Amino acid sequence: MKRVLFFSALVSIWSTVQAEAYGEGNAASVDLGEVVIASTRASQDAPMTSSIIGEETLKSGLTGTSELPFLLQLTPSVIGSTDNGTGIGTTSLRIRGTGGERINVTMDGVPLNNPEDQCVFWANMNSYSASVQSIQIQRGVGTSTNGSGAFGATVSMESDAPRQYRHLGVETSGGSYGTLSGTVNAGTGLICSHLTLDGRFSYTRTDGYMDRTGARLGSYFTQAAWLAGDFIVKLKNFGGYEHTGQAWNGVSGNMIAAGKRTYNDLGHYHNDNGSPATRPTTDNYWQNVTHLSLAGRLNDFWNASLTMSLNVESGYYEDMKDSVNLDSKFGLKRFGAGLPEKASADRHKWVDCRQYGVFASAVRKSELMELTAGASGIWYTSDHWGDIAWIQGQNLTEKLRYYDSDARKADANAFAKCILHPAGGLSLFADMQLRHVGYSIGGSNDKFIRDGNGLYANQPLDVHKEFTFFNPKMGISWNGTAGNLYISYARTHREPTRNNYTDNAGTLEPMPETLNDIEAGWSKAGRIWHAGANLYYMGYRDQLIPTGRLSEIGEALTENVARSYRKGIELQCGIMPAGRFTWELGATVSDNRILDFTEYIDNWDDEDNPVQVHYDRTHIALSPWLTASSMLTFDMMRGLSLSLSTLYVGRQFLDNSSCRERSIAPYCTSDLTVAYTKGRMRLSAKAGNIFGAEYASGGWIYSAVSESSGYTVDNRYTEDGLFVNAPHTFIFTISFDL
Repeated sequence: MKRVLFFSALVSIWSTVQAEAYGEGNAASVDLGEVVIASTRASQDAPMTSSIIGEETLKSGLTGTSELPFLLQLTPSVIGSTDNGTGIGTTSLRIRGTGGERINVTMDGVPLNNPEDQCVFWANMNSYSASVQSIQIQRGVGTSTNGSGAFGATVSMESDAPRQYRHLGVETSGGSYGTLSGTVNAGTGLICSHLTLDGRFSYTRTDGYMDRTGARLGSYFTQAAWLAGDFIVKLKNFGGYEHTGQAWNGVSGNMIAAGKRTYNDLGHYHNDNGSPATRPTTDNYWQNVTHLSLAGRLNDFWNASLTMSLNVESGYYEDMKDSVNLDSKFGLKRFGAGLPEKASADRHKWVDCRQYGVFASAVRKSELMELTAGASGIWYTSDHWGDIAWIQGQNLTEKLRYYDSDARKADANAFAKCILHPAGGLSLFADMQLRHVGYSIGGSNDKFIRDGNGLYANQPLDVHKEFTFFNPKMGISWNGTAGNLYISYARTHREPTRNNYTDNAGTLEPMPETLNDIEAGWSKAGRIWHAGANLYYMGYRDQLIPTGRLSEIGEALTENVARSYRKGIELQCGIMPAGRFTWELGATVSDNRILDFTEYIDNWDDEDNPVQVHYDRTHIALSPWLTASSMLTFDMMRGLSLSLSTLYVGRQFLDNSSCRERSIAPYCTSDLTVAYTKGRMRLSAKAGNIFGAEYASGGWIYSAVSESSGYTVDNRYTEDGLFVNAPHTFIFTISFDL
């Protein structure tokens, strides 16, 4: 209701402010993006591998209501995956095979990654593209930025600039699987030659392709800006909420083979009569972010900025456990003898977070040199707890708290980077960053250990760690008649995540990871064409990966492996032979390996002695050797356009054993979009996966051996879960500006 009242007031202001002058003459001469964004992005002359997604693509509706990972996957080396099969709600992103916890994501230079998990939950950011004017993807280490280290890529988002004209826009979509979406945006234009107010609210719902994975998602973006010649002050408040049915187990290969592609095993239990029943397994989360930014021109050479941020997050997921031992699973014997030994129970796992940040930067530009310096400080607190909300056959008068822990994290960062232009098209680049991290976890974990009395007690958490990282980067580029050539070297470090500590507690001590990244590339553009190629080698020391070994609490351990690498070539080209036709192509061919790797296989015949298999070189899981994309666009007569996008992803191994039987088959999918623009109105119709490919974009696997049961290393018992995509989708969108 508050959001509705806000937009009503905004529209009222838009319609009543008639006498204010606005136009280029009243605009501030300082662009906030030039100061804040430039400090953390790779500049055009930097010898870094990057791609820019512009406002036209972000707001074109070519991706329908999908989350950002699916919007980005037509850029090289990017793969999006979806839990519910529609690309709406719970989604994930991989770049060069690296997962979300290794991808640094920022909005206007401020990190969005959760400091503990080090990843972004895209369901909280539904429809964010409606408030973003550009996204830069730096593949590899990239330049120094704020937040956790970029171990595979950086995704830098720039929010919409203040609009100096009055506007009101509406967009609505509807399509397959009960999908509906609506967006309203409005702004006052320039008031009294200095003030602008802009806002957006979006709502999306879907039933999901997978069983019981309906989602209700909302997001908002509000902005007030004061423009005054040589400085700008901006106050932004944005965020989102989500209520999504979960399918994190995926669909087993056996169910897919039986034709039950939408089967979701979460939430199943047996009711009081012994009949099968379900309760919802949902994720419920809310996020609110506030930025206060000041940017100004100090003199003819220097610009500076200061941003203060507050990120508040809170939520829980609800999950039914069918007929479990209440003591070993939840330690509930401490609550009295009246509870049964086994019963179905509904748990709520909560987290409440606060993140405070200060980010300062300064940029100096001249014909000879571009110098950028920045510093930031982040303080993060979080509380984690779990409640048993329902036990079958019991009348609980209050929820039972079965674990409670808290965490604190401090992140201080300072960097300086310089680009020199000594002669002609030659550019020299240097970048140095110093980062210090302090992290502590206390309280009790949600896993239980049996004590000497036969009772189960919470696993205690007592983590206190500090790290200091020095991250240098350097490179050279040359822009001449043969095109743009560059080569660079970058080194970065990354601290372990919360799960690396809690899952490994009492077993192995995780160490920080180190990455050395070498990039070399070439690009050239002609009148009707452009082409580029990039070679990369990412060498890891102590990369944390699952090895198959289980901890004393039964969690899959992540261990530091001494040596691993990712290397490959990324290719891009495009042709524009006629004014109304474009064809963009991209491909990545890569080799992703762990060297001198030992796999541990769960041994049912001797639980304390897992079977070990050694590999000299083996593939890194979920890292395809080939990805390729194509985008054909035809601009017809009279505002009509046609776009055909195609994505191919090669085979992905589900574990690190390079076994073809434990892998995801290659897939190819195509989307067709028809759009018509007439004045300020735009209509589009998008048919997704038009050839009906039945494929999975991600998954997991568990394997075990038991010679007494006939399961050997080469013929293992397996359980798996694959994240399947809908075979066909359709979405229709209409938008107009008033």
